[in-house]
Amino acid sequence: MQLLRTPRLLRVLAIVCWLATCSAGCAQLRAHGKSPLSPLASSSSDCVQIEKYSVRYDYADPGLNAEMWAEIDEQFLPAELRERLAANGFRAGVIGANYPAALMRVLQENPAPATPEIGEEDEPDLNGVAQTKPVDLLNEARVRRGFLQNRAGHTSRILSLGERARIPQLAVLMHDDKGRVTGRTYEKVLGLFSLVSQPERDGRVRLELQPELEYGEPMQRYTASDGMFRFEYRPESKVFEELKVTAHLSPGQTLVVAGRADMPGSLGNHYFTEKSTGQPTEQKLLLFRLMHSPGDDSFRSNEARPAAAATHIDDSDTHAH
Repeated sequence: MQLLRTPRLLRVLAIVCWLATCSAGCAQLRAHGKSPLSPLASSSSDCVQIEKYSVRYDYADPGLNAEMWAEIDEQFLPAELRERLAANGFRAGVIGANYPAALMRVLQENPAPATPEIGEEDEPDLNGVAQTKPVDLLNEARVRRGFLQNRAGHTSRILSLGERARIPQLAVLMHDDKGRVTGRTYEKVLGLFSLVSQPERDGRVRLELQPELEYGEPMQRYTASDGMFRFEYRPESKVFEELKVTAHLSPGQTLVVAGRADMPGSLGNHYFTEKSTGQPTEQKLLLFRLMHSPGDDSFRSNEARPAAAATHIDDSDTHAH
């Protein structure tokens, strides 16, 4: 009995009991089924690590167009921006650790193998022109999964519209804040999202997601960056700054972006609708799940400090994924 009074043995016994309790709890969680989501990253990487999913589903599916959104937080966006997104066929929200049942069912029924981690410069544009990739929508799984590693303040480009090939011609209707409707037709179109991530001091990450159309023939262009002119050979682009979504995520949280089935002809409907000859029209959505944030003050050089002005981050350097 004297031995049990020694501090070291008491600490060892406490640790053993704690581990036994945790093991029992983990076993209970596993009994409900394995989650298709990856475990959160614990590496010491100085990059923001994001797990990205592209999910295809039946057009106007009630579970993923209505039921799911009752469990997703859309209130983090200003009311004016939510209305603007809705008027142009977009919808965005944040999911916590518990995914909506309708979405989790799709992920579990369509397991997607993990792809190798990719960084900003692993798949660059060809001379500044975003490239499409062969996507066999008839034989490919409905859920595609990949990983992004973003350096603070740098931009990645996520292809959403025209994954198989550029759209020869696209008519887009846009609604402004006053309810006015304007239309324009674009030629040889790709629809992309520019994604910028910025770690914050509290361990969260600020994600900025902005739609952009790339259209027309590549041409020689000059852009100004850091006080210098840079030569580029790329198509024209239309950036929709008024539709930019900004979310502050903690590790484990997910930004979900989708289109609205009730807004045909809108930009968001084009971005998130897949049409194949002889096949039913499908919708899709994108998930950006934060896995790891550096959470280091060194990534906050752009934040205003006492007696000093904020430093501007140059977002002009873009890469395609």
